[in-house]
Amino acid sequence: MLFDLFGGKNSMVCIDVGYRNIKVVEVTVKKNNNIFIENYGIVPTPQNSIKNGAIYDVDTVLASIKAVIKEQNMKAKNAKIIMSGTNIITRIYLIDKVVGENEDFTIKNSMPQYLPVDIDNYRVDYKILQTIKDKNQEKYKVFVTAVPRNILQSYVDVLQGLDLKPLAVDIPANSTAKFFNREIYTKDMEEYYSKRRYKKVEGDTFAVLDFGSETTIVNFLKDRVLEFNKVILSGSSNMDEHIARELGISLAEAEKIKKTYGMVPPNNLSRRDHVVAYGKISAFIERLAKQIVKCFEFYIDRCYGTPISKIFIIGGGSQLNGLSQYLFQLFNVPVYPVGLLNLKGVELKKNLDRDKLNYLINSVGISL
Repeated sequence: MLFDLFGGKNSMVCIDVGYRNIKVVEVTVKKNNNIFIENYGIVPTPQNSIKNGAIYDVDTVLASIKAVIKEQNMKAKNAKIIMSGTNIITRIYLIDKVVGENEDFTIKNSMPQYLPVDIDNYRVDYKILQTIKDKNQEKYKVFVTAVPRNILQSYVDVLQGLDLKPLAVDIPANSTAKFFNREIYTKDMEEYYSKRRYKKVEGDTFAVLDFGSETTIVNFLKDRVLEFNKVILSGSSNMDEHIARELGISLAEAEKIKKTYGMVPPNNLSRRDHVVAYGKISAFIERLAKQIVKCFEFYIDRCYGTPISKIFIIGGGSQLNGLSQYLFQLFNVPVYPVGLLNLKGVELKKNLDRDKLNYLINSVGISL
């Protein structure tokens, strides 16, 4: 666990505080490492309670989480929480190996010259991905995460205010990596791609694109180890705003129109709302795709990355009609929409509502 501040237990309440919704899941991790979902609840995030990832109104957020726990009758005594925010820094650095010097000492003493922040105000963690040779110099390829201490503390304050035992604070990239460290069922899509031509790439390097309401997070995993992470400041709610403004309707109505039409092209008989929605959605996705392409290029060219063999898409925005087909045409590799039930070893309590399970990937991921 990235910020495993308190120690771990196998039964817990896992909390994902997003810009739009707070997701609370009661999870038990069994001895065989299977995950059993006891219950969950999703509530709107209180307005103006989060800014740049920091929880500014801890009391209001706490009240919302406590209400969900009570309403869903959650019994677990332990809790973990996942941070949101654009101020979380993740980088890959190549740091010269110093003969006779401890690797931890070398890396930690190198951080101030690499990170573009006052390191004293950040909690920094790192993982050595591999040791490589560059121009006859051995280097550590290091994945570094830095979180502002004030943001981290705001989430710790929420955990400690829940009357539960706090276990850990995590970030979305780390949670996603843990989720995809398991076998993913994609057989229902394999036949679809078996009939289509695409670029077949050797190896097990893949991308995970997390389409959230306010951000889109790009992750690259090699041999199921996270090697790259980038937060793009555009999310699915931006499409709602464009549609609402053009049609003069509420954001809720715009979201319904977006979900109805997605990226399906209109025809001569289509309604005006379909034509407008398609134009706004397509323009937004094209702009977002250009930024995603730059991430792919950066990973290959600057991070010693290897070609991507497939793409998984997650998050509420990943359900946009036509998105997977668009990304397939753009990158020419298989694109798999992934929900919670695609993960091997996930069990659900009987009669649990399955309609919104795709929103719970990160909150379940932090349980691992």
